[in-house]
Amino acid sequence: MSEVRDFCNADLPGLARVWSEHWTAAQSPPPISTTIIERAILSRAFFSPKDLLVATIDGRVEAWCHFSRPGDHGDEWSGMPASDVAILSAICFTHAGLKCCDDLLKAAEQRIQQEECHSILAGPMRDQQCGYVGLSPIGHGIGIPDVDVRAASLLSRHGFSPEKSFQRMVVTTAPYRPPVSREMMQFRRTTRAERSAVVPQQGRYASAMAHLDIEHHQLINHRNGDRLANVRLWLSDPEAQVMSCSEAILDLSVIETPGELTSAETFLVAALIQSMATRCVFRVETAINGEHSILKEQLSALHFENTQRGQRWTKEL
Repeated sequence: MSEVRDFCNADLPGLARVWSEHWTAAQSPPPISTTIIERAILSRAFFSPKDLLVATIDGRVEAWCHFSRPGDHGDEWSGMPASDVAILSAICFTHAGLKCCDDLLKAAEQRIQQEECHSILAGPMRDQQCGYVGLSPIGHGIGIPDVDVRAASLLSRHGFSPEKSFQRMVVTTAPYRPPVSREMMQFRRTTRAERSAVVPQQGRYASAMAHLDIEHHQLINHRNGDRLANVRLWLSDPEAQVMSCSEAILDLSVIETPGELTSAETFLVAALIQSMATRCVFRVETAINGEHSILKEQLSALHFENTQRGQRWTKEL
């Protein structure tokens, strides 16, 4: 007998088991535990049990989904929608859960409608609101990865349609040799990089990113003090133990033009990647929009590789 109900604390081991089985079936087995899920999502100030539904079969959790309404307007880089748009941050199920995942999604849609939301976006994308950033295998977030065929099939059956495609770009830092050109050499001679910590002020953003250390990096002309470029890095807080400390996320939301790096930004990104190995960070990833072909070429020139593609799905209610 199957049942869809609100989450309760006793479900936590079941959440971790279902998450692991779901992503293992999608060929992305995650190093996950109940403690990691609790620290990333369930212990956050914004978390509400009524936003996480579980589906059980004979009392055993076989599927679950988590949704939320951000409550503020987003932008091109964060992918966060308006306040009347809900985000389906996670939906996962075991093989046995195939029998109840449709009922689970229907129940989630009904709950979302009760919150007066008019549409749903499925799949975390550059998440800064829901706690999934850095959680394996989400990383920066590229929507629903193409390898997650079962989730895509479920969404398609319920009237969701693909909206935009995104790509995960990854670079290894050891060894790393940045591209060499006359312009890059000029930047090396005339600029310096400065690093500062970012302390989030907005409540939900601060809570969702609490397991990460956010660094703002600037490239400065040391002759006249002009600020030439900005990028950010998200690194694991070693005490939180959600994202691996050997990995980092490159946040390009602060670059001058979305979808394209300036020469100064290119140099700054290359310099950061080259310095990461000395900080025991050996993998850096970022997420880009699929239509940003220039940015993809620029990152490829910096030795980033396109490792995975995903899509954001949408549905009007």
